Amino acid sequence: MYSDVWKQLKEEKKVRLELEKELELQIGMKTEMEIAMKLLEKDTHEKQDTLVALRQQLEEVKAINLQMFHKVQDAESSLQQKNETITSLEEKINQVMSSMKQMEQRVQHSERARQGAEARSHELQRELGGRSHELQQELSQAHGHCSSLEKELKSEKEQRQALQRELQHEKDTSSLLRAELQQVEGLKKELRELQDEKSELQKVCDEQEQALQEMGLHLSQSKLKMEDIKEVNKALKGHTWLKDDEATQCKQCEKEFSISRRKHHCRNCGHIFCNTCSSNELALPSYPKPVRVCDSCHTLLLQRCSSTGS
Repeated sequence: MYSDVWKQLKEEKKVRLELEKELELQIGMKTEMEIAMKLLEKDTHEKQDTLVALRQQLEEVKAINLQMFHKVQDAESSLQQKNETITSLEEKINQVMSSMKQMEQRVQHSERARQGAEARSHELQRELGGRSHELQQELSQAHGHCSSLEKELKSEKEQRQALQRELQHEKDTSSLLRAELQQVEGLKKELRELQDEKSELQKVCDEQEQALQEMGLHLSQSKLKMEDIKEVNKALKGHTWLKDDEATQCKQCEKEFSISRRKHHCRNCGHIFCNTCSSNELALPSYPKPVRVCDSCHTLLLQRCSSTGS
């Protein structure tokens, strides 16, 4: 669309240059045409300025769309990474919980064994009161076993405390991840707002495209006006072209012009007539297609054609 509009502008510039050359030769007779050309030039300059402004706005809209697209991609990638870290942390928490359960089972087993050893030692003391030496040896063995069990129990308790610390650390990390998830939700809201802004900018872009289409229609209409001016210039080469302000009534029927009775120029003599007195059309030497002529010129030209044919 932009290239077509630009081509049309170039073509209008070429036509305008040609018209300026022709108008330089007929400056004395065509002051009204120069005023029309100046108005058309001013219109084309204003349209060029509006086209430049619209292009700048389109470039800004494209840059904003690219920034929004990059922000969306960054937010999606960060969200995916945070989801992966959350799943990995949940797996670690499950592993820690399973290890805690195993440690608790071991502690219970060791406490049961210690209680059994203590019960055995008490029973041995009661039953074997006479055999003190053997009982002392067995007691020493039992005490050594108990001390080893106590050491194991102590180590198990330390491991349990370490696991509790790790669990607390994992809870802290999970709370941090929850906070980050809240931030991600905020980013999602910002993303929605950016999408709303994108839709609004898209509406503005559509409106600007409609404005460009309207500008193209105006340019085509100005081109048609230029062609009409060229036809008028061709007609003015052989006859005096009467101005619209100089005629208040039809030259033939002498009826005054109004909104319903409009003015029409005869392309042969240049005078102004009403629609009924200039409804005929003929092909003239300066016009390749049939154009409007008055009734008197129509009869005169037909007589000339019949005389030349005979």
